[in-house]
Amino acid sequence: MQSADIRQPIGERLKSLARRWFPERQIVIREGVSVRALTLSTRMQTCTAAGVLVFGVWALVGSIGYGYQSYKVDKKNAEIERTRIAYHELIEEVSSQHGKFLSITKDLNYYRSYLLTLIEQNEGLRNDLASIHNRLEDSETEKERYASAEDALRKQLHNLESELTNLSERNDLLQTDVSVMRSRVVSTEDERRRAAAARAAIDRNIARLEGELLMAQNRTVELEKILVQKQQVVDQAQAGRRQAVAERDAAVEKANQIETHMASLTQQQQQALSKLQERTQGALQKVEAVFAAAGVDPKRLAPIFNGRDGRGARGGPFVPWSEQVKGLAPEVQGKSTELGTALEKLEVLRPVLTSLPMAVPVKADYAVMSGFGYRRDPFNGRAALHEGLDLQAALRTPIRPGAPGKVVFAGWHPQYGRLVEVDHGYSIRTRYAHMDELSVTDGQEVDRNTVLGLMGRSGRASGIHLHYEVVVNGRPLDPANFMKAASNVLKIK
Repeated sequence: MQSADIRQPIGERLKSLARRWFPERQIVIREGVSVRALTLSTRMQTCTAAGVLVFGVWALVGSIGYGYQSYKVDKKNAEIERTRIAYHELIEEVSSQHGKFLSITKDLNYYRSYLLTLIEQNEGLRNDLASIHNRLEDSETEKERYASAEDALRKQLHNLESELTNLSERNDLLQTDVSVMRSRVVSTEDERRRAAAARAAIDRNIARLEGELLMAQNRTVELEKILVQKQQVVDQAQAGRRQAVAERDAAVEKANQIETHMASLTQQQQQALSKLQERTQGALQKVEAVFAAAGVDPKRLAPIFNGRDGRGARGGPFVPWSEQVKGLAPEVQGKSTELGTALEKLEVLRPVLTSLPMAVPVKADYAVMSGFGYRRDPFNGRAALHEGLDLQAALRTPIRPGAPGKVVFAGWHPQYGRLVEVDHGYSIRTRYAHMDELSVTDGQEVDRNTVLGLMGRSGRASGIHLHYEVVVNGRPLDPANFMKAASNVLKIK
């Protein structure tokens, strides 16, 4: 189990390496008006590369084997040549020693015959000396003569004995030399026999090497035939490669045309994005101008801007924007990001903009009797803060909301009289007071055309009018600013 677990990752890694080195490719072949696509899979490319590698290794091994066989044959030939030279030198040395042996034998025979001659002469002299002694006995005169002759003969005999001694010594020396020469001849004969055996072994090695050389030559012929066949295959592969290169060049030219077209499209995209970005930025600036004219900071409105990043409560999985624009040019990506930011702001501000009470509650002719802010109270004349706008028109003039919303209060109030309060969302509310009659109830959804009630003077009022308030986040704001901001909304549209 452990070996299987080990082999599995190795196989997966090998497959991953094969897919990375030999990704799947397509070769487009055009014949006239027809186009065919030849798909080269990872497996096919891997098998082809393995076949080429095996052939290369086989050719390399064959070349190395052929070279090694040639090297062995050359080495054996050199060894045979050295053995032949040594054999000839040994034969010459044996011949030289044999000549010396014959010369010594000849000298020995000569000295032997000479020694025999001296021995014969010595015997003759001894015989002569005996005859002289016999003659001396006969004559004293002759005795003296024979004495002198005897002395001479003795001297001559002494000389002969000395020479015989020298000859004996020389004979001993010659015998020693003969023994040495005989031993050398015996050793030479042994060496000659060994040389003959070595020559026979060398002849056998030569015959074996000649057989191996013949086999190597036959193998070389076979390898040359196979090499010719493989060369034909390589030529065919090169022809296919040249065709593939030509097709690749055509594909590269087509790709260059596509890149040129893509560059043109990128430029057009940049121009379109630039125009769209300009229009979006212009619209965003106008929307921000509406909020500025109304005196409202959209970042303070709830709940749209109460999220952790200050831009409202949102959610959903994270999908990187870079993945969506990955195929576009860097310039287009930058403009797309800027445009997305501006559109996101517009998307957030659009619903808030529709909730701003910018419509005038009175559609008929009216007059502003009291503005927002400081004024003298109409009942006691003291300084007071007027938190709304007093609009005067005819009795029972219809009153409509400044923006769509939901009625959160419709009833009597001690100060406001008959009062309607509308919640427009985002912590924006409007109040419509002093009405003569109410036309809506609590919880009712209203739009800009819904009649909330009729103008009157109920509650703490000195005359017929509408007291109109705008409250944002619990703080009253000037309704006149919202009505003025309506002109900017018309420009945006």
